[in-house]
Amino acid sequence: MAKNIVEKSRERYLEYEQRHQNILDAAIRLFNAKGYTAATTAEIAREAKISEPTMYKHFKNKKELFFACFRSITEELLSSYREVYKNTLDDEIGYLKGVIKIYFDFVTENPHKSMFLVHLLSYRNDPDFKNTFTDFMDRCIEGVRRVLISAKKKGKLKSDVDVHILAGIFVNQYFTVVSLREFIEPECFTNEMLFWLMRDMLVLEER
Repeated sequence: MAKNIVEKSRERYLEYEQRHQNILDAAIRLFNAKGYTAATTAEIAREAKISEPTMYKHFKNKKELFFACFRSITEELLSSYREVYKNTLDDEIGYLKGVIKIYFDFVTENPHKSMFLVHLLSYRNDPDFKNTFTDFMDRCIEGVRRVLISAKKKGKLKSDVDVHILAGIFVNQYFTVVSLREFIEPECFTNEMLFWLMRDMLVLEER
């Protein structure tokens, strides 16, 4: 039986979405390997196994593609944070453990994506990019800050350091996780080890 218009449209949409993701994945790999300036759209198109004109149907220029890579990665992380929060309501320690596990899993399972965020630090003062990067970091820090305030009210957080500073330190442990993965033995690099470090730094009391 011939495919109807709806089925064909759905197939074309799925093909478009898959091609879109392939371009993002190829761009992330090349931006990591060569940097934003050195990586060319022609190279990215070849890596994605498409023509350069086809790539421009998805992204109008390299900067838009760079931003899209950032948004795809950060949305993946934010979505994971929201899921953990939903599953750990009123359990602040559980939430913090969950976020640390997200860091660990994301870094071990997505080396190109995790390193892309590290490289982004080099562009954080770019006037076109600064606000986007700052907004992402502020959202992450604010989410953790609210959890730490709740933990402090319940007596689970014993540190006397300002919770905003603690939240900033906690969120930036993502970059520490990336670094640790490169420089310590695999058997020592565990999700539990990372949480112990944060627990001691925050002076958390598990109940």
